Amino acid sequence: MATMTHETKLKSSDLNKTKGKVFTTKAMVTVSLLSALSYVLMLLESPAYIGFLRLELSDIPAIVGAFQFGPVAGVIIELIKNLVKSITATKTAGVGELANFIVSAAYVVPAAIIYRKMKGKYKSFLSFGAATVCMAAAGFLINYYVTIPLYATLYGGMENVLAAATVIPGIKDKFTLVLYGITPFNLFKGIFLGIIGHYTYGFLKNRL
Repeated sequence: MATMTHETKLKSSDLNKTKGKVFTTKAMVTVSLLSALSYVLMLLESPAYIGFLRLELSDIPAIVGAFQFGPVAGVIIELIKNLVKSITATKTAGVGELANFIVSAAYVVPAAIIYRKMKGKYKSFLSFGAATVCMAAAGFLINYYVTIPLYATLYGGMENVLAAATVIPGIKDKFTLVLYGITPFNLFKGIFLGIIGHYTYGFLKNRL
């Protein structure tokens, strides 16, 4: 009887050691399924906002994976989603997928780190709040220095890129496009993902 109790304690200890690890068999299978779901959700996007920005729910599976198994899992899901999309269904020669990966990773990683380290009822609010700020900052940098110049090259110049945002007052160059057009969108998207992610993970965390 004592031996059985000792073995039970050992098994419990082993489970605690593997909980939240991304390279267990269960975690890898779950991450694969979440990656597939993320890809499908990426295809179900909203109508375009200033030409190339669209609201979709593909980051929710990455949030769930990152909260459950750690930020590396979230980055893997984001990477797989965007790689598959860039190969099978890109409309931007991979430029949009590159931006999506960087901005989404900038959201998922800090959200997961803060959520998994903090205790208390406000941890979800703080983790998603910090993630939203990080995503907006990353989005500003990647769009200003990389994505917008690449779009300008692909679509015949900066004038053609700016033409997609003429509905927003004050946009007259690359800087104002990122500041008045893309950054508010990313802030809204971060809040939107935080609300959906909070309730989705709350529902799924004991079922994964």
